[in-house]
Amino acid sequence: MSAVTFDEVTKAFGETVAVENMSLEVIDGEFMVLLGPSGCGKSTALRMIAGLEEVTSGMLSIGNQVVNDIPPRERDIAMVFQSYALYPHMTVRKNIESPLVANKRTRLAPAEREQRVHEAAEILGLTEYMDRKPGELSGGQRQRVALARAIVRRPQVFLMDEPLSNLDAKLRTQTRLELVELHRRLGTTFVYVTHDQVEAMTMADRIAIISDGRVQQVGRPQEVYDRPENLFVAQFIGSPPMNTISGTLTTGSSGRTVQTAVGSFAVSDGTGAPDGTPVVAAVRPEHMAVATTDGAGLSGTVENIEMLGHERHLLARVDDRVMVARLGPEDPSPAIHDRVALTVDPDRAHLFDAATTRRLDDSAVAAPGNAR
Repeated sequence: MSAVTFDEVTKAFGETVAVENMSLEVIDGEFMVLLGPSGCGKSTALRMIAGLEEVTSGMLSIGNQVVNDIPPRERDIAMVFQSYALYPHMTVRKNIESPLVANKRTRLAPAEREQRVHEAAEILGLTEYMDRKPGELSGGQRQRVALARAIVRRPQVFLMDEPLSNLDAKLRTQTRLELVELHRRLGTTFVYVTHDQVEAMTMADRIAIISDGRVQQVGRPQEVYDRPENLFVAQFIGSPPMNTISGTLTTGSSGRTVQTAVGSFAVSDGTGAPDGTPVVAAVRPEHMAVATTDGAGLSGTVENIEMLGHERHLLARVDDRVMVARLGPEDPSPAIHDRVALTVDPDRAHLFDAATTRRLDDSAVAAPGNAR
């Protein structure tokens, strides 16, 4: 078993708490992504799994073994960093082989080492580069060497700390595909840290979203996109991010509405919250439409239209914020400075408690989706 379990784990550096009461189970064989902004504690959590940071309190387990006091070399993990950390004077072959000869207690026979190196190189398409040195390789090739060096150890758990950050956009896309395929072939537990939600959404079996050292939500990518549990997750997941506006719930002849300072819109609300409840409504850009005259909806002024080829993003100044509506290529396009009304799909409005920022139950119930 290679599950990883955090049981109320806290990590403090003096008075600074980097990870607070984290409880999270990474299922054996899954691709778990720890996602959050810089400084949220995700890399600290990964380093605790690796044994590079000590657990202040709580229990951390790999498989059925509590590893709080187990040194890194005895944890049977392999780690890939943002920097490739390759030996510049060694060939690709020697770099890949290095973990198999570094530890005298676990050193393998030459024939088995050669077989493992060959298998790892073949999996990652490195066989033609085996006699080259890192300086003769591209960034993507060097990252694949770092991955191959991890694979040869055949660890219980692979730990990856923003391994694609140094690659350009095209290489990141290519390497994402390679990592997903690698996980499928190996069937080993992956714990992957990133601040890039695109990486998380396209690669993960499940995502753990972290903010200020606390896990905010854990779920499959489509689940956290369709049904964020709090306002932080709602605003963090999605590009462009969700539009948010404060208002109060009311009930009229046409049903439930959210009344704001710049207009109102209907919502399919099953929360049972009483009229007058202060809420923050969140709506994704694809669930907003644009009318060229004021009316029902949110009144605003067009500030810009971003042309992306397959779609356009209309940016409108609504009260004290800019809101984004996603337009298709055939949708009519207002001009800059036009007054518009932004209308909301009532079945897709998410409602959050204004005080706690927690989701109001049963708002914007979305159909279940797939992991990828």
